Amino acid sequence: MKRKLINGVEMPNMVMATNWMDYPQLKTIMTAGFNAGFRAIDTARDYGNEAIVGKVLQDVLKEIGLQREDIFVTTKIGNSQQRKGDIAHEIEISLNNLRTDYIDLWLMHWPYPDFFIDTWHKMEEVYNSGKVKAIGMANCNIRYLNKLYQADIRIPLHCVQFELHPMRTATDIVAWCREHKVAIQAYSPLCRMIEPIKSSTILQEIANRHSKTIGQIILRWHIQKHTIPVIKTTNPNRMKENINVFDFNLSDEELNQISSLNQNYKFHLESVCCPGY
Repeated sequence: MKRKLINGVEMPNMVMATNWMDYPQLKTIMTAGFNAGFRAIDTARDYGNEAIVGKVLQDVLKEIGLQREDIFVTTKIGNSQQRKGDIAHEIEISLNNLRTDYIDLWLMHWPYPDFFIDTWHKMEEVYNSGKVKAIGMANCNIRYLNKLYQADIRIPLHCVQFELHPMRTATDIVAWCREHKVAIQAYSPLCRMIEPIKSSTILQEIANRHSKTIGQIILRWHIQKHTIPVIKTTNPNRMKENINVFDFNLSDEELNQISSLNQNYKFHLESVCCPGY
């Protein structure tokens, strides 16, 4: 199953995260993920391993018989690259790192104050060149989304990525995205399985009812909420479990029960990575 973006590009509805992993880890995880059925990966320049991701992707595809066009690749442009301002050059670096001639989804990693609107206009030019198939923004809030849309942009957001899970349902951002037909990728989709998630009686009861794990229940919640989870694990056995969520459905009542866990909790504070946010 795939999600069609507003420009017609199709994006798989589950994504493998690759952040902070080295070659051996990534080789194991990417192989397991592709064999399990994943067809999308997420990386970023600021993770420090974009080139490693490119090498692993090339090697794994060759080994298991897939082609580059079978895989949806997301990468991101960081704050330091925005400050430099040569956005057309930055995409060339990412293309070289990832050993490809196009990126499926290119995200601005942060709406970096004083830079993000200019960055977006330059990303539009790269999009029009065909070197990226879709563009978007990560770690956004309503304030910055509205500022962007008031800035005479030519290309609308195709996708946004932000922290989203049962303890942070971000109903305002989700509603904005629905209104503007912007697809949503959810990072930390399981809230890193912190204790309130693991010990939730609501989640455990739903998991027992469907003979699934709590993680699978949350991922199914994302799927039925039409958000695309970006999942990180260093356990190759977990990849098959993560994608095994298409053989059952949660009821409306169960979806609402899961959403009721919302506490506006954020695992990752934006101000840590984006001064002035």
